[in-house]
Amino acid sequence: MSATKEPRPGPATASAALRPAASVILVTQRGGLRLLWVRRSEANPFLGGFHSFPGGRLAREDGPIGDDEAANLRTMARCAARELFEETGILSGFSGAPPGIAVQQALRKDVLDGKAEFWPAAEGSWGLRFDPSSYVPCGRWITPHFSRARFNTNFFYVAVDEVPEPDVWPGELESGAWIDPREAERLWEDDKVVLAMPTLHTIRVLAAGAQGLPERLHEIPEANGVPSRYVLVRPAITMVPLRSETLPPATHTNAIVVGDGDVVIVDPGSADPEELDALDRVVRASLGPGGRVLAILLTHRHRDHIAGVAATRERYGAPVWGHAECAERLPLDRTLREGDVIEVNGRHPRRLRVFEAPGHARSHLVFFEETSRTLIAGDVASGLGTVVIAPPDGNMRDYLATLARLRALDALTLIPGHGPPHRGVERLFDVLIEHRRLRESQVLRALAAGPLSEEALVKQVYADTPGADPALAAKTLAGHLEKLVDEGRVRITPDGVALTR
Repeated sequence: MSATKEPRPGPATASAALRPAASVILVTQRGGLRLLWVRRSEANPFLGGFHSFPGGRLAREDGPIGDDEAANLRTMARCAARELFEETGILSGFSGAPPGIAVQQALRKDVLDGKAEFWPAAEGSWGLRFDPSSYVPCGRWITPHFSRARFNTNFFYVAVDEVPEPDVWPGELESGAWIDPREAERLWEDDKVVLAMPTLHTIRVLAAGAQGLPERLHEIPEANGVPSRYVLVRPAITMVPLRSETLPPATHTNAIVVGDGDVVIVDPGSADPEELDALDRVVRASLGPGGRVLAILLTHRHRDHIAGVAATRERYGAPVWGHAECAERLPLDRTLREGDVIEVNGRHPRRLRVFEAPGHARSHLVFFEETSRTLIAGDVASGLGTVVIAPPDGNMRDYLATLARLRALDALTLIPGHGPPHRGVERLFDVLIEHRRLRESQVLRALAAGPLSEEALVKQVYADTPGADPALAAKTLAGHLEKLVDEGRVRITPDGVALTR
């Protein structure tokens, strides 16, 4: 698959939307071709639990970014070298004699704690000289448009003769190791690891051999500053964010294409022809010889998840399957129920089990791919914040029960209706459950001093999130109040909301 071509910004242009960053593809051929990869902590809000390469955002000490592209690349090479040291303890690209490991670790700790800067110590106190030519540009990747935090990341190919052991300290990362790229590709194919797309592309290129590097790493549009229109979450499971009429902060709804022989399409939520063409490119690339679109699956009936169903049905001649209540909004060819299983044949066979998941909507289903343990969650969870639970279609008690039930599935990866995919799924559900319980306790504390109007209660309960949309906050507060009234803990009177006595 490849993305459509878009204008290509400069290699490290700073802007409010795109944050300059750099990453290191550290490679050795001693004892066979190997590369260094790291595993991000599952608690990390950006690509938590994914394998990637050392790297991070540009720091002021790395140097300036301007209009000179060659100078920008030298600055970004410095960023890459600093990040490599901070994340793994490895110094690469330097001449001179570094101090002992204890001194290096002391500086590293101070840098990570914000008490010191790397370059004044490395080039000043230690007397090292950095050679940016050892960091060979091998691609520039831009975070997709749907992401809240977006990065313009320069990748650098660095070949080393020695094989330093990475010393990863727990925090943003969990581990680091050298690996044969063919083994890394096998782990991906066997659903053992989750990879960011630049990592997957690099592994595939290196697995085919070291000849022609790093030029071969530039061979796809996405490696040349063209934001991707899709995310390969697992083999034969591709997320395609479609710009849709959804609620902020989201701007896109995730359609998901499952299969690499036959396929199913989940939640085509945009009727825009250009967005549906982007989805079609992924569908066509996913279909195997003789493959067909088996069905269009719906997580629920909200417009931002079904707006493109009619056009998608017409394009592929595929039936539409969903919860019975979806039939109130569009024609269904099959009603899906708890326990139904959808088999998708292909090179990577996929098996989707249906679970009823009310809370955000009565019509809500989720699809659990049992082989890779990937949960296609719709609006049960969001990669951009919490979801709205608005009565009468939404129900807070149902939602909390759904979260607890899905947590027990032991899913390894979650694809939300909006925003990026997640690892650390149990942790995510725990956070969502705790957030709702904290909101509930805030409601009860606010009412302890006496009755309040719903408008005043919204202001008090959501005082910690001043950027929250007041209308959406009021809808979710109504969900909390409905639950508390049902439990006999509060009552709603002509004077406002009050605790029961």
